[in-house]
Amino acid sequence: MPGCPNHDAASSRHDWDDATRITIALNYLQHSKQEPPMDVHAPHEPVHTWRDFAIHLTIVTIGLFIALSLEALVEHIHNVHLVHEARENIRIELEANHKAAQDDLNLLAKNIQNQQNNIDTIHTLQAHPDAHHLSVNNSMDFESLSDAAWRTARDTGALGFMPYNEVQRYSDLYMLSSLVNQNAIETGKADFLSEVPFEMGIDPSHLPAEEYTHLLHDNAAVKIQLSTLKQFVQQYDAQCLDVLKH
Repeated sequence: MPGCPNHDAASSRHDWDDATRITIALNYLQHSKQEPPMDVHAPHEPVHTWRDFAIHLTIVTIGLFIALSLEALVEHIHNVHLVHEARENIRIELEANHKAAQDDLNLLAKNIQNQQNNIDTIHTLQAHPDAHHLSVNNSMDFESLSDAAWRTARDTGALGFMPYNEVQRYSDLYMLSSLVNQNAIETGKADFLSEVPFEMGIDPSHLPAEEYTHLLHDNAAVKIQLSTLKQFVQQYDAQCLDVLKH
């Protein structure tokens, strides 16, 4: 009918507008997944005056400032959590190492006494080669110190967000624990090697005199190494307790 609005045409335009909006929204969502989260758009309206330019520049500046501030805040929260987790893991590890050091001091006292018994036995065998009821026991018990939490904090970059003095305390302590572990390995090897003359297949009652001298020398050297290791463990334990107090 002339003069009457075309409802089909209006409805078609309305449907087309909805479809267009849906398509644009889907394209935007797909595009936003591929692009970085920060996106700066040019003004939608033409800039005619310096005032318009200043307004748009201010809006963009404020938007960038807010976006960068939020990004920095998220990064700061992540770093704080990273440091807190690293400190807690190191604290738990140091408490475990303190207990291990206490156990090692008791074990080392027994190991040192065992080496002294070996030296006394070798002296007796040297004088009485037929004393078959005597034996030399070369064995060593030791619990190594852990450094997994320290290495994890270093590898994740958590140490870079800690105060220098704190990192220095941890570094000195873990350097000492590494020295303790290495010294324990070397002492254990020396302890086992000191038994070589008895592993040569020679009847102990027919060992040459120089072999007894080697046995005495090697077992005495192991005893010195054990005593030195004990001093390292004592030093570590005292330093560990000091760090745990902070």
